Amino acid sequence: MADLPDVIELGLDDEARRMWDGSRQARAQDTGDLVDLFEALDLGLHAAEVMVIQRLQPVRDRFPATIGLQLELPTPEVDPHRDGVTSPHTLQFHDVVDLLSDEELACVSPGMHRGWEDRRFSCRRSRATARDAVGLSLSQSDQNDLLLLSAYRNRLFRYPPPIRVVPGEILAAFAALDRLVDGLAATGDT
Repeated sequence: MADLPDVIELGLDDEARRMWDGSRQARAQDTGDLVDLFEALDLGLHAAEVMVIQRLQPVRDRFPATIGLQLELPTPEVDPHRDGVTSPHTLQFHDVVDLLSDEELACVSPGMHRGWEDRRFSCRRSRATARDAVGLSLSQSDQNDLLLLSAYRNRLFRYPPPIRVVPGEILAAFAALDRLVDGLAATGDT
């Protein structure tokens, strides 16, 4: 690590691609080590979060204020108190899954849809805005697989053990994450 520059600026696109590449490399490691699987999971979901936040930046004013605020980008400087003490108020992976789900599917992140509108209406309207901006709409099957990945990430990184890990179901659900990220990358390149 001695070869790292004194200061490194990480942007949305470069960071998302770096994390996604890291996730794929971790999955390609055939060591049988859970650390590789957990690294692939965390990096992959965060890459998708960053990609969606980037794609939604141009239309963030079309969302209700509660979602628009979660799309605001922080300053690049790290503040030990602000960044070390409080969790950022930004879109989490389950929010991403909610926004990108088909309009007819049940709302999976109802707390995100607050305000004067009926939550179901707000959820549908926000999903239409996201679909128009991103060009993707998740099926029920992909929604289920992505929520499974989100559940494992939350349990592995935000709660203490014990946890029962079923690597096969995580690996199978990665197909939905691959489709999502590949779709985001394709729509981002146009």
